[in-house]
Amino acid sequence: MTFAEELILLLLDESTGYFAPVPEWRMSCALAGGVLLDLSLKNRIDSDLETLSLLDAAPLGDDILDPTLLEIASEGEVRHSPQYWVERIAIKHASAVSDLAFERLTKHGILDAHSGGFWSLSSKVSRRGHYPLRDGVATEEIKTRIARILLTDELPDPRDLAIIGLLHSCGGMRVLLEPEELEEAMPRIELFSNMDVIGRGIRSAVQSSYRPPESLRATGRRRELPSIGLIDMIRSPALREGHLSKFFAEQARKHGQIYQIKVPGRKMVVLASAEMNLWTGKRGRTILRTRDYLEALQQEWGASRSVASMDGAEHFRIRKAMRDGVSRSVLLDRLDDFYAFARQTMGDWTDGKTLGGEVESQRLAGRQIAEMMCGIDPSQGLHELRIFEYRALLVHVFGVLPQIFLRTPRMKRYRQKISQLYANIHASHSAAQREGKPRDLADDLLELHHSDPQFLPETDLGFAFVAALIAGHYVGSATAFAIYEMLANPELGALLVAEADALFDGGDPTAEDFTPEAMDVAWRFAMETLRLHPVIPVHRRTAMNSFEVDGMEVPAYSTVLVAYTAPHFFEEHFKAPEKFDIERYLPPREEHKQTGAFQPFGTGTHTCGGRRWTEFQMALNLLLIARHLELEMVPANYRLKNSPLPKMSPAKSFKFRVKRVRHPLP
Repeated sequence: MTFAEELILLLLDESTGYFAPVPEWRMSCALAGGVLLDLSLKNRIDSDLETLSLLDAAPLGDDILDPTLLEIASEGEVRHSPQYWVERIAIKHASAVSDLAFERLTKHGILDAHSGGFWSLSSKVSRRGHYPLRDGVATEEIKTRIARILLTDELPDPRDLAIIGLLHSCGGMRVLLEPEELEEAMPRIELFSNMDVIGRGIRSAVQSSYRPPESLRATGRRRELPSIGLIDMIRSPALREGHLSKFFAEQARKHGQIYQIKVPGRKMVVLASAEMNLWTGKRGRTILRTRDYLEALQQEWGASRSVASMDGAEHFRIRKAMRDGVSRSVLLDRLDDFYAFARQTMGDWTDGKTLGGEVESQRLAGRQIAEMMCGIDPSQGLHELRIFEYRALLVHVFGVLPQIFLRTPRMKRYRQKISQLYANIHASHSAAQREGKPRDLADDLLELHHSDPQFLPETDLGFAFVAALIAGHYVGSATAFAIYEMLANPELGALLVAEADALFDGGDPTAEDFTPEAMDVAWRFAMETLRLHPVIPVHRRTAMNSFEVDGMEVPAYSTVLVAYTAPHFFEEHFKAPEKFDIERYLPPREEHKQTGAFQPFGTGTHTCGGRRWTEFQMALNLLLIARHLELEMVPANYRLKNSPLPKMSPAKSFKFRVKRVRHPLP
């Protein structure tokens, strides 16, 4: 391994899923120092306390090391100190070094990548204590090895000396050792850390400042953020259309990937590009905070926090607990239940009946999620939950209604119904009630509550259940958009019908039947719906630390809108972006594979954990509809209208009629 890979393994805190809290500059210096140490051990450079010299400029064929080697060679006869090179490489290359090191560790089966940018040590490594073979050699897990060297009389080899110095230089020893152990080992740590010249240069760079030296930073006067005001918003065709993603993209084309919205009483910074999506994924956890805008909403439900508002280690922990319950495998394992729930809802879609597009789609998706995630009959309060949730969002998140609108007699009745919903989920998940039933998300949440009632107390548990049920509303809205596109594009609808008939002609398909080839059209249909009609088009955050983008500074406490779906409407990423085109997901186009461009489920640590569930649920529902029913738009020439608050939805004017039943519902 390179030193960068070893350093990442030493600093990875599995309780949080990412780096231990090491200041960014210190981490960058340590990664830069690791590159220089690798070049030294490979006889490409040499150094003393005053200068670092090039010995051999021949590339190593290593994408972590070669950029630095090339940069040192570009200086010719000019000599600089080790500290100078640590600082220069930290500024220019540390981010790329970190990304490449993570890629290698994942490729070689040492780390497992989790959604949202979290990482954990592979179960094989944690069980065996050794890393997988690399070049025919099995190596001992590094935390075990370094801890043993520091706490015993074992002598380190030169490489271990260097890694101890790296870890000490960035303040990472406290991750490896308990406080008592650290105190005991500190004399050996200090001794070993001073035995390597480059390591001493790293420590000097780190200790000289908590931020990069100005002499090496990009110079130039900071620019002011471009601003748009109320008049610009009123003039926006996309905003008049009620399409927020297109609005953010429209403004980004005019003003660049970062700009601010200034309206009376509010100022918001917008990040809108594929590059900003990547930036948020890499740096958002240390710069952007989630909880602020959700606090009042959660209090309305009686909760202090939720998976949506947690950050850091807490967020990682609850996502791990929820991971199995929201995975696609749940649907594949319970296909018979899924078919039954879908057909029971579609049983009300009788011949000649006209139906509200979003309401019926939410009934369809909502029932499936309520039954399969929480084990409850959806008639127990899902309608009241949807109305109350929308009203609470408009009051507490968007601020367009006063609180009195949540205190009406009707809302009080709905709130009581929701409280009963909590109680029903609890009552249906006792050991006796769950005997012989497949485990679901509510089981996982209750297990977490019982194992650690301080982490997930009863006061927060109810909202955790509700969050899963609310997901059904959002999947329902996305499904309604998909039904609209199926009816608005009859030639594509015909492809769905053909694919559905091929799957269902021999009876209900099993999990093995749902190969990528067998449900290709339905999957692409779902993906294109999510691109063109993202239900949640933006994330709102608070800047907990100031940051700089494109020479423009965003102060701490700023409200930041991460418009992660704006790139969906950039011509450079998606050809004819306003066209519903399922061909864009096929080779050679594969436009969704452009890094950072296709983000219907968010970006960074709060990327939706149930995204694979959602894609499959949408695709399978489309296949079931295409198999059993022929629908038509009402009126036939209807053109979609959007309702942007409290989420993107088809307007109530979208309706469809059951033209005929193609195959009877069992």
